[in-house]
Amino acid sequence: MSNSLEASRPWYRQPWLWFILTPLIAVFIVGTSFAYLSVVTFDGMVKGDYAKTAKSFNIDASRLTQAKALDLHAELTLDAVTGDLRLRMTAKDTFTSPQLMLEVIHPTVVELDQDLILALRPDGNYYGTLNKNIDGKRYLHLSDQENTWRMMTEVHTPWAATVAIVPNQP
Repeated sequence: MSNSLEASRPWYRQPWLWFILTPLIAVFIVGTSFAYLSVVTFDGMVKGDYAKTAKSFNIDASRLTQAKALDLHAELTLDAVTGDLRLRMTAKDTFTSPQLMLEVIHPTVVELDQDLILALRPDGNYYGTLNKNIDGKRYLHLSDQENTWRMMTEVHTPWAATVAIVPNQP
């Protein structure tokens, strides 16, 4: 008798059907929600050519080699209160470039990257100012304006009194 009663109920009142459909419906709703959120909140890559930059660095180290050949060394000092930077360059030969490029790169958020121009002053040091305070891990890329050489290092805030940037640090 119970079999005939269960068979006479409509399909949407069958418990086994809802036992199977409920997880499938839940997965569909959650998956659709995640897909929507991933499209709406897309924040991009750190750099537009990040993979290309990484490949070219691994393949072509000519700028790093050029910095080693010039025997370049830099000491960067940051005033944490004002954001002023002072860079002292030393080289095997006399080194005078009117300006240097310093990229302060955040590992994951492109909006926190800063591209700075450091200007040479009569005392022989290069000076610049951060656009905004930095906190956490950063990569520093130092190069000349013609991009003939480049030096890199990694820093964590708070910085030590002076950060050394040498060509052999990737």
